[in-house]
Amino acid sequence: MRLRELLAIAREMAGADYVKGDRIRCEKRYAPDTDHMLEFRILGRQEPYGNPGDHCRLFLTGEGYRQMQEMERQKKIRMIHYARVREKNLAYGPAAERPASRGE
Repeated sequence: MRLRELLAIAREMAGADYVKGDRIRCEKRYAPDTDHMLEFRILGRQEPYGNPGDHCRLFLTGEGYRQMQEMERQKKIRMIHYARVREKNLAYGPAAERPASRGE
């Protein structure tokens, strides 16, 4: 378990988590069809996941992840953290089909 994940768990337990959407240890993370974890900021108008400026986390299937990529192309969201879900563990890295950001 990475430090980022431990800090997210600690924030959730303390009730001070600013991330909306899925909890870091939610049931969706352990579903057999879940392949991706995405943290993002909502940029434009209100979206189904929250309001402009909100920081959100979702555990996604392959199709759900493709939909989020399209939302980023439309500048509705900005991806912040991406992790591949592998054997119930999170492997953080750059999002698929997206170069690692530098200074963003």
